[in-house]
Amino acid sequence: MDKPDVGKPTGLPNGAKMVRGQGLEFDNLSYSVMKKQKKDGVWITKETYLLHDISGQAMRGEIMAIMGPSGAGKSTFLDAIAGRIAQGSLEGSVRIDGKPVTTSYMKKVSSYVMQDEQLFPMLTVFETFMFAAEVRLSPSLSTSEKKSRVYELIDQLGLQSATHTYIGDEGTRGVSGGERRRVSIGIDIIHKPSLLFLDEPTSGLDSTSAFSVVDKVKDIAHDGSIVLMTIHQPSFRIQMLLDRITVLARGQLIYLGSPTALPDYLSGFGRPVPDDENSIEYLLDVIKEYDESTVGLEPLVLYQRDGIKPDQVVMTPVPKTHKTPRTPYGNAKQIPLRSQAFSVGNKTPGMASAQFNYSSHDKDDDNDEEEEFDNSLERKIQTPMTMHSGVYPRLASQFYKDFSTWVYLGVKGTPRRPPTWTPARTPGRTPGMNTPFTSVSRSYVQSRYQTPTPRKELPLSTPRPNKDVPVFSPSQADPYELSYYEEEFDVEILDEIAAGDNDGPEYANSWLREVWVLSWRTMLIVIRTPELFLSREVVLTVMGLILSSLFKNLHDTTLLNINRLLNFYIFAVCLVFFSSNDAVPTFIQERFIFIRETSHNAYRSSSYVISSLIVYLPFFAVQGMTFAVITKYILHLHCDLIYFWLILFASLITTNAYVMLVSALVPSNITGYAVVIATTALFFLTCGFFLKRSQIPKYWRWLHFISAIKYPFEALLINEFKGPRMYTGNPLDLSPGPLGNVTFSSLHTTSGCSPPNCVLIGEDVLVSMDIKKDSILFDIGILLAWGVLYRLIFYVILRFYSKNERK
Repeated sequence: MDKPDVGKPTGLPNGAKMVRGQGLEFDNLSYSVMKKQKKDGVWITKETYLLHDISGQAMRGEIMAIMGPSGAGKSTFLDAIAGRIAQGSLEGSVRIDGKPVTTSYMKKVSSYVMQDEQLFPMLTVFETFMFAAEVRLSPSLSTSEKKSRVYELIDQLGLQSATHTYIGDEGTRGVSGGERRRVSIGIDIIHKPSLLFLDEPTSGLDSTSAFSVVDKVKDIAHDGSIVLMTIHQPSFRIQMLLDRITVLARGQLIYLGSPTALPDYLSGFGRPVPDDENSIEYLLDVIKEYDESTVGLEPLVLYQRDGIKPDQVVMTPVPKTHKTPRTPYGNAKQIPLRSQAFSVGNKTPGMASAQFNYSSHDKDDDNDEEEEFDNSLERKIQTPMTMHSGVYPRLASQFYKDFSTWVYLGVKGTPRRPPTWTPARTPGRTPGMNTPFTSVSRSYVQSRYQTPTPRKELPLSTPRPNKDVPVFSPSQADPYELSYYEEEFDVEILDEIAAGDNDGPEYANSWLREVWVLSWRTMLIVIRTPELFLSREVVLTVMGLILSSLFKNLHDTTLLNINRLLNFYIFAVCLVFFSSNDAVPTFIQERFIFIRETSHNAYRSSSYVISSLIVYLPFFAVQGMTFAVITKYILHLHCDLIYFWLILFASLITTNAYVMLVSALVPSNITGYAVVIATTALFFLTCGFFLKRSQIPKYWRWLHFISAIKYPFEALLINEFKGPRMYTGNPLDLSPGPLGNVTFSSLHTTSGCSPPNCVLIGEDVLVSMDIKKDSILFDIGILLAWGVLYRLIFYVILRFYSKNERK
């Protein structure tokens, strides 16, 4: 006969015990940040814990709702479980079916629905789901099978009436708020993930829409998924849909269990729920009352964690008196608690006759300063930590997702702590305290859910209770008295490659198929939002006509036209570069969609970079040809049309890559425009038109070679002036002008150029402009190389810095 599994009590109400090896287990999760605090006029850095030793369990087929007052750490807790906190910042362990997991494995088996719906407004509901099916489902499925899954999901979410409706935004009428929220959920569950995380799925919705969303989430859970979601003050109807609730306050666990068991739980604490009052709302009121009192949240935390009941004095907490002189530690007020005794300093159990000291100075000291820490909790000595003076290396995952924000705020080191997802060998909670584990049976859960790989039973020397005890069963003597047995687990950490039997490939599709699917979506968006490229096409067309009317008769081979040609070509290059600034909002608007989709391995970052380039290339070709044809034939330029088009085409490719790179670095459109305009102006200044290479100071000459405008400008001049074409006229027509001092080329003497029929040849113009390399293809190659470099850096930023995780 199999021995029953043993789990550690986490303060689950009504005798509920953790069932080891089942569902999602989280043990001793703690998360801290370094914050600045002003104390006695001096700014000091202080480690502040946003999560404080939280343990519990979520089962398959159930919804666990995470609740609490504002600033309680609900979203932080959800991010901690979902693996969205950078390594080195999180302590504790997370297990799925009894096995610890890595963050990469968590990405494969889970989906995360953000609070803000990040969707493409010009796609319909069906197209949005179809794209999700293409990148999330196996390529072995046919298109008809994927469509069937999409229609099944639409029916499941109740979106039949909005199937072919645009998502919409502020300028385009689309689906309603509730439907939009359900679409956001649908794209993350199309592949039926094992775990589903939702951050405030009912935020901003009316009660009917909120109930509809949670009801659909309930159906998803019934299909066998583990669902965890944060929610703020759910209605009574929504509460009836929840299987478990986790109530937090200041990052500490206050309650974990069924909503229906909450009244009995509060009665056991000594604060029964009044008649005609909602139990969850009453608990939040009790939390607020204790949080604003002299004893703080400690009685609630101790009752949940250890089953310690407060005495009558603590049941009626005294409100804090703010801004009063500090009480000396020796005269701190002590409130006796006779049920069980220990000291607040180290939580060491004492004798039953001792007293527990809720010292008011622990809560009131530095009260004003604590408010600056956003209701977070300062770590006490009760949990073992290994602290060192050094910091972890500044890895890519520890930077802010925006490089500019990193530059603005600086990089702060993360204290050395055990890395995230690494469980303790003996998961203890407090030094000096026994590590309890409650003996329970798996029979109830195994009757409902099959475990793919049963966990190996470990022998225990302690006798086990009867294995037919229900999972949620109060003790006969005292329903809140927690009996436990001690066990030491020898866990097997799952690595990045083989995390379990159900661990498939990192991405559902091949790289080429991802590129094809992303190109299809991008093309669809471009077609439905023609202003993305039509505006630039109109600008280039109109400006080409205006320039043709301003710079007329450029075909005459006179000295006066040399400076006019130089002015025309530099303006043409700058027009191409500055007209590309409209691409700044493109990625900034898509960035959060990209982060959401790639955070759970929907597709590769490289696929996104290549697909966007493939879609844009035909538009760049048309735009370059439009401007080249208009100006070439109206102005009767001597240049070769194909080369003229290739130079403009390469310029559009490179400047678009540069603008995309800047948009990935900056936090907003305004900052992006400022950076692009400033750097383009700097490129313009050092391209060789205003200051020739020899005239630029040596310490700034490197700017001349990294100027992206230098290479198309030189290529256009070579295309126009290369060869022995002769120019006549008055030499005074060359001054003032960009040509400056004229330098004769070696071809000048061999071409037979002599006044008055010839003053200069085209080759002399190139030499006078300090153009050493007279190869058009060379300049085009260098220009495209800069475009490739910009795209490569853009990819690196997407791959390593654009991550949806906390520092």
